[in-house]
Amino acid sequence: MKKNYQQRKVTIISEVYPQHMGDIKELKRMILQSKLGGADIVKLQIYSSKNLWKDTKRLYLDLNKNELFEIKEFCDKFDIELSASVFDKEKLDWCEEINFKTYKIASRTLKENPELCEEIIKTKKRVIISLGMYDIKKGAPYNKKNIEYMYCVSKYPTALHEIKMPNFKSSFITGYSDHTVGVDACLFAIANGAVLIEKHFSNNKSLNVETQLGHLGSMNMYDLEVIRRTADSFTLLLGNKKK
Repeated sequence: MKKNYQQRKVTIISEVYPQHMGDIKELKRMILQSKLGGADIVKLQIYSSKNLWKDTKRLYLDLNKNELFEIKEFCDKFDIELSASVFDKEKLDWCEEINFKTYKIASRTLKENPELCEEIIKTKKRVIISLGMYDIKKGAPYNKKNIEYMYCVSKYPTALHEIKMPNFKSSFITGYSDHTVGVDACLFAIANGAVLIEKHFSNNKSLNVETQLGHLGSMNMYDLEVIRRTADSFTLLLGNKKK
């Protein structure tokens, strides 16, 4: 008999970075809560903040190689997949060393670093690309079988009226990366055929931190449970409709 998570039609990614505030213990707690809430994948952002942001304000968020390996071992122990947005070749090599199954290419990476995009795609692993800074009217930027695309508005938080969500059933875009307050946009995306949902995770959505603007548009474990339950219910309802 298949495990429940193996029967899911909608994959939910819990973005646990950078809302962990640079605390590895908090990061582990968020991973456990994401697992309990029904996430299929937890995702990090792995970068050199000096290189990426051109300042030192986010040094406390930098993960070193040993910390990454520790988090991967922790995720394996609790049977939840660890993924990452990688922002340079060195971090990609770290992830390859411990055999990541899935990579995320962030909107800004797609726009600013095509060489790194090519390196990630060449791994032939599952690659998920956010299109927040891309004109989707141009069609898919890459035509490779290992790539999935996510509709996204690169604004933290995003207002509902700023969303021009596609019909995922008839588009090359199959997923939605959400930055809105609450879960309504995620539920709408699922109803519109999205099979991949990504949202930041936070244990304190009221935080207002200059270097972490995603708290307000994040989900907590209870929000995640709503998204998971809705996704699984829609799967059953649509399955019954086809019979």
